[in-house]
Amino acid sequence: MNDESLKKLICEMLGSAGGDGRLSPNQIGKAAGGDPAGPKPAWRALLRQIERVALVLEAEGALVALRKGRPVALAEAKGVLRFAATPDH
Repeated sequence: MNDESLKKLICEMLGSAGGDGRLSPNQIGKAAGGDPAGPKPAWRALLRQIERVALVLEAEGALVALRKGRPVALAEAKGVLRFAATPDH
């Protein structure tokens, strides 16, 4: 999957996210076509690309990264993250 396709997918998923409106990188990877079966699921290979595209979306103001429910700068964030759409998008 190329970056533009992944960017579109992330935006669509954020726009239709149910519950608390937050997505994990794993959810995005699985939706991008990664196969959850096998010793190393295919979606894990997409995690770096997802992070790279999320950085672009964050710079565009379309996405915010959350750590323990609080906004964090994605470039400096460590640990378990979730993504949410910004209120403007």
